[in-house]
Amino acid sequence: MLKIIIPIAVLIGAVFFGKFLIATGPEAKKRPFVQRLPVVEVLPLKAQEYTIYIQASGIVTAGTESNLVAEVSGRVVSISDNFNEGSYFDKDEVLLQIDPSNYRSAVDIAKSELEVNRASLKQLKAEEKSNLRSIQLAKKNLNIGNEELARLRALFKRRTISRSALDSEEQRINQLQQSLQNLQGSQNTYASRKIATQARINSSKARINQESLTLSRATIKAPYAGRVLTKNADIGQFVTTGSMLAETYATEFVNVEIPLSLNQYELLGMPEAFKNKKISSTVLPTVTLTNADSIRKDSWLGQVVRTGAALDAQSRQINVIVRVDNPYEAREGISSPIRIGQYLKARIKGKTFNNVYALPPVGVIYNREIRLLKDGKIKIVPIEVIWNSTDATVIQTDSNIEGEQLILTNLAQAVNGMSVLTLEEQSKQNKDRAKKQKMQKRQKEEQSKVDIEERKKSRIIPDVISRDSMDKTPAKQLQLNIDSQNKNKEN
Repeated sequence: MLKIIIPIAVLIGAVFFGKFLIATGPEAKKRPFVQRLPVVEVLPLKAQEYTIYIQASGIVTAGTESNLVAEVSGRVVSISDNFNEGSYFDKDEVLLQIDPSNYRSAVDIAKSELEVNRASLKQLKAEEKSNLRSIQLAKKNLNIGNEELARLRALFKRRTISRSALDSEEQRINQLQQSLQNLQGSQNTYASRKIATQARINSSKARINQESLTLSRATIKAPYAGRVLTKNADIGQFVTTGSMLAETYATEFVNVEIPLSLNQYELLGMPEAFKNKKISSTVLPTVTLTNADSIRKDSWLGQVVRTGAALDAQSRQINVIVRVDNPYEAREGISSPIRIGQYLKARIKGKTFNNVYALPPVGVIYNREIRLLKDGKIKIVPIEVIWNSTDATVIQTDSNIEGEQLILTNLAQAVNGMSVLTLEEQSKQNKDRAKKQKMQKRQKEEQSKVDIEERKKSRIIPDVISRDSMDKTPAKQLQLNIDSQNKNKEN
């Protein structure tokens, strides 16, 4: 029986003891409710004029590049000191000499043939003059003979001379006529003979020019001021017609081919190139080129001169050609010349937009909206993004947002009308709270001093003071009144 009663009594006693502890325990202090609002950073908005600079990169290519090719065969007998890879040379400088002996001999032979043909022509002209005089003399003799024949015929009619004398004279006249005809026939051939000889003279002149040209081709001269890219021939080497001697490029200017997306190209604002419309260089954008190597701070100024003829089929990009003049001239701030194939960074000046807003990228949400702070609440405004970069996002909008406060803090969830605090407001609240806590601490210290004075006056310092008696003391009552006033101020 006791085994049943004792556990029940223990349980009942535990229940009553627990209720007693709950009833006599200290009351929990109630803290005032404090609303926690998201804290945001804001930036005032101001419309401005913004010029876009496109960041890109490209490869340096030669503006003019050539292959020096041998136009004659022969052994290389000399080369210039500047005929080496990387060396600079001037325009018309002799870079390489092929053995010219055979070609000089060919020129001499052609000149000799010309002299022979000129002599032949001179002789023909002299013979023509002599033949012409012979014809004149033959005509004179023939006229005299005809007169003599007429006289003999008259004598023959008068029977004063014999028939044989008349026949002899007639035969002599026939010989004079034949001689005159021969001379006249020969005279007619001189014109064609002179033409043929003159043709041989012209041919000799042409051959001299050809052989002289061939001789000049044995001397390889620089077609422009440039630089040797590769060298393929040296002294003593036999080269044939068509052999490549070297690769060179001009140093007057170089090109930088910069691939751009269609969006970047549109932002350049370049006029389109048409066949029947020329583009003025003054409207083409300027470009600042820098070395991709972060150690060197070299920079060059260039200008866009043209675009590629077609889009890249795979990347859908278009090449913009930038020209850099005199890139190999030493000047202050340049530690090394531009190299063919070098990788350069480009900063291209593009369009200028008016009445736009350049915002920090963190302030633009999904490239379609921004969040403004209006009377302590969030206002979402749709926008149109014109340009994106690592430094700024350029936008424009149909709404009037001049002077509004842009929220820069990235809130996980934000809706129209949501209340937020700015950093300045939070800082002000913190200062007010700290000031209030400092005042409460000072009041408690003063109240503690009052309690001590009250105890001294009553000369009673009990070790334990009951709760009811503590609540009835003037000091406690004063503290309750102060706490009530503070609570009202917070509300």
